[in-house]
Amino acid sequence: MIAADGIHSVLQQYVERTEPVFSGTVAYRGIVSAARVPNWPQSLVVWGGDGKHLLTFPVRAGRQINFVGFVPADAEMRESWSAPGDPAVLAAEFGDWTPQVRRILEQVDTTFKWGLYDRNPLSRWTNGRLALLGDAAHAMLPHMGQGANQAIEDAMALATLLRETSAADVPDVLVHFQQLRRDRTARIQRLSRSNGVAFDAGSTVRLIRPWVQGYDVEADALAVRRNLTKASRANQDSVSPPR
Repeated sequence: MIAADGIHSVLQQYVERTEPVFSGTVAYRGIVSAARVPNWPQSLVVWGGDGKHLLTFPVRAGRQINFVGFVPADAEMRESWSAPGDPAVLAAEFGDWTPQVRRILEQVDTTFKWGLYDRNPLSRWTNGRLALLGDAAHAMLPHMGQGANQAIEDAMALATLLRETSAADVPDVLVHFQQLRRDRTARIQRLSRSNGVAFDAGSTVRLIRPWVQGYDVEADALAVRRNLTKASRANQDSVSPPR
């Protein structure tokens, strides 16, 4: 059984019981037509400082501008992609910022609030024939842009390791899946947290890192699988045939 049921995973408790950690931040998300903000930068732009930050980037081949405003939250709010937000409240949060920030926020008609949670890195991802995947295993803040990417890497690693695996060997293969993925995702979880702090301080943040974006998960998973196959053959060769 593969538990890919998100940050509020029901099955996660059967592997290692932990609770989501609230970051103290709410993100306001939305989209503005690029026609309403002529000559808007066609790249990622970030403004930060005073414990909050705003970023924009183009989507739909530049026809729309996606914005996300990260602001401190007075109370915890359960993670949601659809909780309605108030554009006036968002604009007020950045009301004394640069004219460029105010320019795009004045065009916001609809926004959604998103309470930001993650989890502390787990010590284990598997229990027998049950394994965690994606946010159920390593929920992270969005400040590396890696949440979905790491879930896709998980899926590729798991599919590669399980290929041609017998039912009896599944629990052992799941442990190797955990060993392959856990340290990498924990490092990205921690980096996502520290990036958020840096963004809010107005510091320079490196989002592109070769060890993150240049990683070949399939190659690593194939190497693990080859080692497992060699070990299995060695065990078979060490068993004397019956007389």
